[in-house]
Amino acid sequence: MSGNSFHAARSPLLLRDRPFAKNRLYFAPMGLDLCNESGTPGSEFLSQYTRFLKGGFGFGFMGNSSVDTSVGYNQRGHTLLASEQAEKLSPLFELSHHLNVPLGVQLQHYGAQGIPRTPETPLLTPSGHVSSSTLRRVPQAQARTMSEDDIWHIIDLFLTSARHAVHAGCRLIQIQASNGYLISSFLSPATNTRDDEWGGTPLRRARFLVELVRKLRQVLPDEIDVTVRIGVDDGLGEDGQFPELLEDVVPAIAEAGASAIACSVGIAETFSKFFSSPDDTIACLRKAVRLLKQNTPVPMGFTGSLTSLLQAESILESGDADFIGFARAALANPNLVNADLSGFNPQQCKGDAFCFRDKREEQATRVYCCVNPSYRRPEQLQKKYEESRQ
Repeated sequence: MSGNSFHAARSPLLLRDRPFAKNRLYFAPMGLDLCNESGTPGSEFLSQYTRFLKGGFGFGFMGNSSVDTSVGYNQRGHTLLASEQAEKLSPLFELSHHLNVPLGVQLQHYGAQGIPRTPETPLLTPSGHVSSSTLRRVPQAQARTMSEDDIWHIIDLFLTSARHAVHAGCRLIQIQASNGYLISSFLSPATNTRDDEWGGTPLRRARFLVELVRKLRQVLPDEIDVTVRIGVDDGLGEDGQFPELLEDVVPAIAEAGASAIACSVGIAETFSKFFSSPDDTIACLRKAVRLLKQNTPVPMGFTGSLTSLLQAESILESGDADFIGFARAALANPNLVNADLSGFNPQQCKGDAFCFRDKREEQATRVYCCVNPSYRRPEQLQKKYEESRQ
């Protein structure tokens, strides 16, 4: 057994002054690409999240559930557009209730970082900018500056997907407002150069997100928690998003009805910067959450580059965050929490971030891992990634 009691990590988490989770550790949302071309999850999708639910985490999220059929990231991503797709998730929600591990759905729109389903379909963006990562994959991709009607339409799509999830048994919704996707691109001055009511100042750039949270709180039952994952630093320096720009935004999100806020960093163009410096990334996130926690009573936490409970315990004990998420580390070992509590984790994440490359690699049929034997990356593909780094 480990000599560390992990008291802070194992303490219960409250949301809206109500008991929520048995501990403060969660498996963070990440796209696993285990769906068919219609976005419907298959058996391996269900098996993977079953592993997470039994891994000792207090709660968690299914990631990257798209609300719009016109854009995706690849042909294997999850979509949540119809009740039939949501019903496929019911066994996971039933298991989460049985285990007392709240399982949420992260809803998102890919925006300018997505791939249009048809060549003639323009990507929806705040100011007409296409991500350079998209242009490398689809050089002919076009963007359209969203009208106010477009914005309200997308908000309606989020509401519809959330209703489907709740009808299937979901009790926790997260809005993806980080990592360069549509709502994140509205928040950053680098990608939102509008001068109307949806841009120009931090609060106006956040209006899309705030209105969405408010609408979700209005239409969903009171027992459903609505949370937000927000990007606090897109890696673009003073031209982009950074924590100080969010000092008035975070209270507005909380006032609109968010139960908790999780922070993240990076966009497609800058992920490599953050992946290559995990200690700096963790320090950046701790500083950001420490600053923003001063402005809101709702719990705030983060996910990014953490690999062990020892790291999480130190952060939680310091008060820099109220909860901690694991993404790549949980993929490496879905039993991460139980393993670290026992003092032995044989499948610790190496942090090479090749799992993110799988998402845009034509030879990959899912997101793999370099250490987990259940879905270890094929040797030829692993070698290709390693050689590209040399």
